[in-house]
Amino acid sequence: MTDRPDFLPSSTVSVGMHLYETTTFATHLYPDDDRVTLDAAGSGGTVTLFLDRPEITRLRGVLEQAEQDLTEQQQKIGVRAISGPAA
Repeated sequence: MTDRPDFLPSSTVSVGMHLYETTTFATHLYPDDDRVTLDAAGSGGTVTLFLDRPEITRLRGVLEQAEQDLTEQQQKIGVRAISGPAA
């Protein structure tokens, strides 16, 4: 992990967000910087992720693994997927 640059604040904030069918997503591309921002917006506000290309790949992998793990756990306990259009 890289050290925190001196110009960044030392405090952190945690934000939780439930994603629903009404949640909207918007990407903003910054090709010169090889990065994007991803806005997830709902009725209570917006959360923005700032992602360099390696973090895009990492996030995709984490989400794919989470879906696979959820499916495996549901199969173990005999529960079928009950939500989402991809289920």
